[in-house]
Amino acid sequence: MIKSERENQILDLIEKKGYVSVKETAELLFTSESSIRRDFTELEKAGFIKRSYGGAELIRARKNVLPFTTRADDFAEGKKKIARMAAELINDGDVVFIDSSSTGYFLAMEIMDRADITVVTNSIEIQALLSRGEAVVHSTGGILSRYNRICLVGRNAEKTFEEINADIAFFSSKSLSFDGIISDCTQEEVFVRRSMLKNAAKKVLLMNYEKIGTTSSFKQCNLSDIEILVCDRDVTEQFGKFCKVFKNMD
Repeated sequence: MIKSERENQILDLIEKKGYVSVKETAELLFTSESSIRRDFTELEKAGFIKRSYGGAELIRARKNVLPFTTRADDFAEGKKKIARMAAELINDGDVVFIDSSSTGYFLAMEIMDRADITVVTNSIEIQALLSRGEAVVHSTGGILSRYNRICLVGRNAEKTFEEINADIAFFSSKSLSFDGIISDCTQEEVFVRRSMLKNAAKKVLLMNYEKIGTTSSFKQCNLSDIEILVCDRDVTEQFGKFCKVFKNMD
């Protein structure tokens, strides 16, 4: 049940935008951020919205992909920790696949000065970043995604991954359920990642803790299909039965 006109206004905003932050909503509705947080709480209790990434999205709009800058900023410290840990898995001379995730971007930051590795990615942001570094970089090519505007998708992108043999592939996803199912909100990115994973000798999932226990529309794979899970918390108890959990938290 909607209790106030402001809650109706909030729902109208989210309906138009797909996602709104607390700060943006407070500015648009000329009220305090604390008031908006209370409204978000009430709307979530009523089943209208899901709070995430410092804001809110409609329950029926779960397929929306948040802008890259929003995804990169949210939980950044956890993603940086994951990236530092993941970088330790890369050996000299490795061919490395990295997907278009924001966590993958932080990993690229960790390895950009390594001249002894080759990176293949479908992320425009990662390509631009690595152009300032020393690593050899291959773009997959492909079509710019309608939903995730820094991501290249489609048959050409898939084919590039299929024709290169990688030593290790790093990918993230929107959701990891407690029964070990990895899923995402856009089917086109799922297809590209399947090509990545098929041609990688070692497969590594980068997953910040806030995504655990959630599900999205399109199944990527099972946790048992990969070799290593890297998380910003030790989740061995929950997921150690499926794969190795990298636990070097220094």
